[in-house]
Amino acid sequence: MNIINKMPSPKEKQNQKIDFWTLYEKFKFKVIRHFLLTTIWTIISVFLLLIIDNFISEDAKITNDNYSSLLPEVLQGHFSSLTKENFVLLGVVLVFFYAIFFYFSNLWEEELRVQGGHYVKNQLLDKFRQLPFEEKEKRNKEINILVEFDSGEIGYTWEHLPNHVYHSLLTIILLISMRWEKFSKMDSKGIFFSCFWLLLINIVSFFFTRLVLRNEKKHKKELTKEWAVINKETEKANLIEGMGLTPQYRDKQRKASQKNEKLLLSFNRTKSLNKTIPIYWLAEMFPYLLLFIVGKFSKTKRNLLSMWWIFENFQEIFKCFWEYGEYASSLSRVNYFLSLSEKDDNLQGKILPEKVTIKTINFEKVSFKYQSSSEWILENYTHSFTKGEINHLFGENGIGKSTILYLILGLVKPHKGQIIIVDSQGESYNLHTDINLKYWRETNTAYCSHDNLITEGSTGQRQLANLSQLFATKTQADIFLLDEADNALDQEKKKEFENNLENLARNKLVIYVKH
Repeated sequence: MNIINKMPSPKEKQNQKIDFWTLYEKFKFKVIRHFLLTTIWTIISVFLLLIIDNFISEDAKITNDNYSSLLPEVLQGHFSSLTKENFVLLGVVLVFFYAIFFYFSNLWEEELRVQGGHYVKNQLLDKFRQLPFEEKEKRNKEINILVEFDSGEIGYTWEHLPNHVYHSLLTIILLISMRWEKFSKMDSKGIFFSCFWLLLINIVSFFFTRLVLRNEKKHKKELTKEWAVINKETEKANLIEGMGLTPQYRDKQRKASQKNEKLLLSFNRTKSLNKTIPIYWLAEMFPYLLLFIVGKFSKTKRNLLSMWWIFENFQEIFKCFWEYGEYASSLSRVNYFLSLSEKDDNLQGKILPEKVTIKTINFEKVSFKYQSSSEWILENYTHSFTKGEINHLFGENGIGKSTILYLILGLVKPHKGQIIIVDSQGESYNLHTDINLKYWRETNTAYCSHDNLITEGSTGQRQLANLSQLFATKTQADIFLLDEADNALDQEKKKEFENNLENLARNKLVIYVKH
């Protein structure tokens, strides 16, 4: 018999790391476009600053109504003669284009923020879908925090930080290069002190940034725990209230919240010092200390505005440093999640032809236990499930009834033994090593449990709608697995359901779990 092999579509690399270069490759054209626009408006802003600097400088002398001397030297060669009216017109044109380019730069930056955040969110959710059964149960609260908070933090920051650092560095380089001749005439004490003060600000900023980064990691770890408590209460709010457990859950949530609040407050001093000392203390003190060191402004005075603007851009870089702490913390959490091992659905495995039906499912000395338990839920379990009748699974909770269905679905795999599938043509396959499990779940099996995705109606109404939906949409399935799917139906509906199940079992392999 020929077996159809369906090659899966190319998969993105597992454990793909999220960083600037990953997102750059995804949005390369838009990033380049934004950086080019940033370059243009930064150059224009430097021209405007130097015009203002020349305008208030004592060096600039206007002769014969020629205002070209107020322009930066790089522009004077193109505008050797400028009347006052033309000078004003040129200034207005520069300001107009500066505003236009700045507007589109901000517009495109916001676009990259939104798209970057959504890309990270989708990567996280795709990863969550690929986690093994038990890992998915364990991480279902963590993924909420990563999607709601960390993907947004990365989306906001990933392109914003390098772009703003680039803009500030470019401004500093342009100012130094265009004012180099005047800077070189400064007092040696002024030059030495300026370099020393910049180095000091960098060292202090680096020190505080490391502290903030360490604190952010601690905070987000505790935040995950708090959100787990909140999600559990909000998801089961009516059940908790009905059981009279609201006070206990309130106390548990407030305890977690108070712990997080105390942690944040303990970090508050470090964050405030990080913002205050490098930017609003050391940088703002610079001109006064420079005057004290130099003793007089003379030639230093002529460069004060340009130097002040250089320091302002260094301040912007320092701001990016302390923003980087939160970004790096989110990046670390996201990449750790993306590095988790994925389930093996044997995508290169066999896909059964549509005309071939399943005759029996044989459990051969199957043993299984969950990672969270030291006890075997199934041990040397041997049983055959056959087509043509309802295969009942009765018993108390915890004896492995649902686990048997999970094994047949390929959601979990036996630690020992094997599950053999026998088709109508007598061919046998080891379910977990021979069969494409993803296709098997989507096409060959139909699964329905007491829990469902219907959101409206009573519990019984939701179960009835769920069963009707299953039988209407899974007509191609050979195997029907029902895990207490009718436990909320009234007696009349249960009897009707069991009659329909008997009819279904004549042509399908049906396994019916019931207390």
